[in-house]
Amino acid sequence: MKRRIWTCWFQGWDDAPEVVRRCVTSWKVLNPDWDIRCLDSVSVKKYLDLGDYIDLDRQVITAASLSDIIRILLLYEYGGVWVDATALCRMPLDRWLPDAAKSGFFAFAAPGPDRLLSSWFLAAAPGNKLVAKWAARTVRYWRDRREADNYFWFHHEFRSLCEADTKAAEEWRVVDKIGADGPHSAQSAGLYTPIQQAFDKIDWSAPVFKLTHRLDSERDHDHSVLQYLLKPYASARTPVGPTTVRNGIHNPMRFASLKVSTENLGDHIQIIASRRLLSRLDIVPELEIDRDDEIASVPQLAATSDRIGIVLNGWFKTNPSEWPPHPRLWPIFVGFHIRLFQAPTLTSPAALEYYRQYGPVGSRDKHTDALLRGYGIDSFVSQCLSIALPRRIIDSKHQTEVFIVSRDERLFQRLRSRLQSAQSILQYSGSSDFRANMERAAELLDLYQSRARLIVTSLLHCALPSIAMGIPTIVFYPLSHEELHDSDRERFSSLADLLPIYRIDDLDTVDWAPVAPDVGELKLILLDRFYELASRWRLSPRRALGPIAPASALPSP
Repeated sequence: MKRRIWTCWFQGWDDAPEVVRRCVTSWKVLNPDWDIRCLDSVSVKKYLDLGDYIDLDRQVITAASLSDIIRILLLYEYGGVWVDATALCRMPLDRWLPDAAKSGFFAFAAPGPDRLLSSWFLAAAPGNKLVAKWAARTVRYWRDRREADNYFWFHHEFRSLCEADTKAAEEWRVVDKIGADGPHSAQSAGLYTPIQQAFDKIDWSAPVFKLTHRLDSERDHDHSVLQYLLKPYASARTPVGPTTVRNGIHNPMRFASLKVSTENLGDHIQIIASRRLLSRLDIVPELEIDRDDEIASVPQLAATSDRIGIVLNGWFKTNPSEWPPHPRLWPIFVGFHIRLFQAPTLTSPAALEYYRQYGPVGSRDKHTDALLRGYGIDSFVSQCLSIALPRRIIDSKHQTEVFIVSRDERLFQRLRSRLQSAQSILQYSGSSDFRANMERAAELLDLYQSRARLIVTSLLHCALPSIAMGIPTIVFYPLSHEELHDSDRERFSSLADLLPIYRIDDLDTVDWAPVAPDVGELKLILLDRFYELASRWRLSPRRALGPIAPASALPSP
């Protein structure tokens, strides 16, 4: 179980009710070594691309339903514990949760005759099979629906899952059952009741109490159950919301994205990943700058004095006269790779000074990180930006195909006798048309996501997005000349930490039924560092998630 707690108050934590602030403080006080992430309607976009699943402009989705969607997707992608903002911690998680969640999932059971579980506290390992199936049903529920048909739709989807899927039912059966009555006992006793009268009616063994923010201040008093429960956290008023850095160096008026003239669709996949992260900051680049032939000259800047924000990711290798970049670019380096035998200019004195000015540098791999550190450059391993692509929603009916993805047909020819049903996909388009290649790269990602059961590849920028999406992946070193193998090992140096990389002559050692490695932790590290670096741009306040429908739009329970 990941030692991470997720919670959310859409309206923003600075204006949250006192009961909400003290409940969140209880989790901080009793679980000081846990990573607690308090989200709101802005910061939730940092972790999820909700537009992939719902359309809030078209659909009528209340805060309650939206939080159900968010919690199941967060747990599926990253794992950890979800707690509603009005759940009060009574016992450190380390004291009871490891035993309760030893199956990889936990929820308090039987809150009502029509519900198998409560959803206000959920714990799961990332990619947990039961959560994966629940997430898939949640996404399908909203796919062609304008509004919810039942207040407890989320719980009913779980019940229907267990009724229709014997494996899911068994996965729920083996979960330790702790009833929801204990956590609800404080409310059942009456939150405004004097504590002396209610004390014996409350289950004090419950590790969590579920409270409510719908309170009547005129009925509350100093000796109530509510005040008794909240009193220990009255003085610990630490900030609970996400921290937004406002003291950046410059405020670019405009933003740019890279473009490339290559036929390698892996380059375009990296650009797609970069643009998806920028979109979470509500940034749509208005300029495109060629990675190899314009990054220093930037002809688009001839008629303006603006500073231009840009993400520099990937491999800058073919034009030594175009490095370091233009002085009016304001870059952040994430997923940056250096291959010295092809681009020695990348460690010239001018280049090193540029990294010092705009660092730290997020290196795509351990090789680049060690190289830069050797020059005294502040560097960290960020992985490639494509590792941040979302874990795909499981669809066993359609995700049935095996793809062998490479530059040419050689890998397919070597493996076709082992994987007779496999299809060959070439990730080199044979064209330098940037627009057409961007479309083709997007189509490839959609193909992998929607149809792949297994991907076998010799390409880094097929393997990384495949792993990010949770697709079982087998990787071979490229079928290249022996003198290039050292360079391949440098490029694959961080990938090799995630899964084995095989040589084509070692087919008997290959695991042909691999399990996709969990990269949720790497995604969070990348996202945290990416937005930390982006804060130097001093962005305008981001748009809140919405519109969120009023509570009255959800049918009454």
